[in-house]
Amino acid sequence: MKKAIIYLRFSSDDQSQHSIERQNMVTTSWANYNKIEVVDTFKDEGISARSFDRPDMKLLMAFVRKNYRNIDYLVVSELTRFSREVGDAINLVKEIQKLYGISIVSASRSCIYDIYDSNSFFMMGLEFLLGNSENIKRQNDINGGIYTAKAIKGRYIGSRAPYGYKKEGEKEHRKLVPDPEKAAIVNYIYDAFLRNTPQYLILERARQFGFKSTGKSEILNILTNPIYSGQIFAKAWKENPGGIFPASHEPIIDMLTWQKVQEKLKEKDRPRITIEDNMPLRGVLKCHCGCLLTGAPSRSETGRYYYYYKCMHSKHNNISAVRAHQQLNDILSLMSLPERIIDVIIDNSAKEWNAKLNKNSAELKAKNNALLQVETQLTSVEEKWINNQMQHDTYNRWHNELTQKRQYLKSQIDTLGKNHKQTFLLLEENLKKLTDIPSLYEKAATLQKQQLLRVQFDNSLYYKDRLYRTPYIMPIFAHNTLILKQKGLLEIDGFLQKPAQVEPGGFLSNSLIDFLSFIATIKAA
Repeated sequence: MKKAIIYLRFSSDDQSQHSIERQNMVTTSWANYNKIEVVDTFKDEGISARSFDRPDMKLLMAFVRKNYRNIDYLVVSELTRFSREVGDAINLVKEIQKLYGISIVSASRSCIYDIYDSNSFFMMGLEFLLGNSENIKRQNDINGGIYTAKAIKGRYIGSRAPYGYKKEGEKEHRKLVPDPEKAAIVNYIYDAFLRNTPQYLILERARQFGFKSTGKSEILNILTNPIYSGQIFAKAWKENPGGIFPASHEPIIDMLTWQKVQEKLKEKDRPRITIEDNMPLRGVLKCHCGCLLTGAPSRSETGRYYYYYKCMHSKHNNISAVRAHQQLNDILSLMSLPERIIDVIIDNSAKEWNAKLNKNSAELKAKNNALLQVETQLTSVEEKWINNQMQHDTYNRWHNELTQKRQYLKSQIDTLGKNHKQTFLLLEENLKKLTDIPSLYEKAATLQKQQLLRVQFDNSLYYKDRLYRTPYIMPIFAHNTLILKQKGLLEIDGFLQKPAQVEPGGFLSNSLIDFLSFIATIKAA
């Protein structure tokens, strides 16, 4: 009685059509009908046919090498279960028959293939080719469906919602909806990154807020994922271009913030700096050669430790931390705002606030009208596409353009609709804290101290010849620059513009308002 072994396989994306149960029924039925004894069965479940690197395929080949004298046939339901790569599959079939004398059987076709018979060999190759052709068509259908869902309909089709979102709805109406608690953490991650907080510290803080992921690259993954800005990435398909397309779900991050983060990510990587409370200037203060100063304690002969800031690439600087901190304290004292400047700013802001509200009201009405027109045009384009009155490439071009315009207008409307009264209160409540910047600096945590200095000097503060120097200082703090230079504390390089007045009309873009928003987060120690 002749003997056979059976091989069964299905891939995860082809499971419903070619289940293990169906293959087992087809192969065993052939064996029973032809009175063939099945000595063993091997099966790979959820394994692709793109290579022979499969657990049970390896076991099968090991079994063949050891027992080939007692095996006549290797039975599969279809040859595509064996492999979909035609060249590799034919070579392996030839090897099995030439080396071990075992014939391959396609049970569904009831064919025993013989590589030494020209007609049989041709039919075997034809079955492989037909299976490969079906696989290519199926893959094209899948890729086309994915591209349409993403690039044209803006749908997220992943099995799991990205962090910060949850899924609502059913089938084609299912879409991403922000999860309020997790979305707040995503917002924190973007804001902290733009404030120059190191990613490892962002991760630590996010975990305190409830971020569960343990992966070291998760922060970077969130920062680079266009999903959070209401966009979606789609791979190119045939003649259709790939790239980032407007999505149908609500964004967590506004487009301007997203673009700022992407630009910042393209910048040259900064060296990782260890945060230490005794040396808050490490990672902020630079040497005149352009390198960030590092620092460490030095032990004296008496056993006491003294802290120094040093240039790690040269001997340009070796600064006593005590001296550097005292100088900085004196600088911040002279940068503190006198009451008269604060009174003038608040008075001018109050006078111009109503004018700003009136202007915003008119702009808001115009933007809403423009949005209504764009949405009408978008509906018209979609109707023409549904009624086959527009070609695919034309529809794709118009749909993308109008969707981007709609998102841009919504972003502007959201900006104009913000409560400017809260912004004015922020100005009024926190501006007075700037009358004593040394005290504010002392209350701040180490990371906040660093951010305070980065903003005031635009990341350009450096040290040379026992003196702090900078090419930039926030205009509002530049009222004592001559005194700072005379006292040998701080020197401004080059030409310094005249201190600018605070412009209440630019509340949402004014750097001082952003600075005061940060100041509001500093709590008393």
